[in-house]
This record gives sequence, C-alpha cells and structure tokens, in this order.
Amino acid sequence: MKKNADTNYNTNLASEYLMMSLLCRAGKDAYLSLGNKKGVDIIVKTEKGAICIVEVKGVNKRNDWLIGNSGKLPIELNLFYALVCFNGEIDRLTSTADFWIIPSEILNKKTEHKIAGNGKTVYISNKYVRDNYNEYKNTFKFLDIYLNNN
Repeated sequence: MKKNADTNYNTNLASEYLMMSLLCRAGKDAYLSLGNKKGVDIIVKTEKGAICIVEVKGVNKRNDWLIGNSGKLPIELNLFYALVCFNGEIDRLTSTADFWIIPSEILNKKTEHKIAGNGKTVYISNKYVRDNYNEYKNTFKFLDIYLNNN
C-alpha cells in the first residue's frame, strides 16, 4: 500500500510544521508542542514575554476545518486559529498552501461555524472563510498586532 499525506493525521501534522516553518522564517519566537493528545499546537512569545496560542487546523481539499469535540468554538484573548488548506495538492511538493491566521474572538463574532448532529463536533466553513476573511489570508498582520501590543 502506497502511503501519502492525504490522511487527517498527516494533513494536520504537515499543517503544524508548515505554520511553524513560516513563523520561524518571519522571525517569531515560536515553540511547537509535540504529542498525540496535546492541548496546544504552537506557542508564540509576544514582545513583552506573554504567550499567544496558535491552534493549527489543516485540510487537504476545501473541506470544512474540524475544530474540536467540545460543542463550542473555544475563544480566548490570546488564541489564534491558523486554518491551512492545501487545495487538494498536499502530495505535490511544489504547490503552496493557503492559510488564514484569525484571532479566536473575531471568528466567534462573524464566522459560520457548525456543530454536528452529535452536539459536540465543531466545524468552521472553508467557503465562509474564503469568502469573508481575505484580509487574514497568507499574512501575519493580525498576529503581529497582537504580539507587538501584549
């Protein structure tokens, strides 16, 4: 059986390492949390030494992002969601992924998130993010604002 990156686990892992690479390339003081059952994906230190949490969610195709199984969209002042989409080309190493880094408070205010029929599984609509969050696409602008002010 040929292995490829088109599995949920590999897509999420690739997304986390992609975001970690981008944060390092941008000169951020970032730390990757390792483990299977971790509560935090990436921690970034702010200019004043506080911490910012980046939850990375990845999809290969334009599926909705699975956020968690708590029945609600987690929101914190220092929590950002990095939503990564490989646009169906995760196994093509020369392609680039799209990403959106959005403060959780902003997602809570204007996003279209869904809760599955089980009442626990939370998703964020890929289409809604693409249509409504262009200013957050492929930029650290809003993360930088937070990091410079906290």
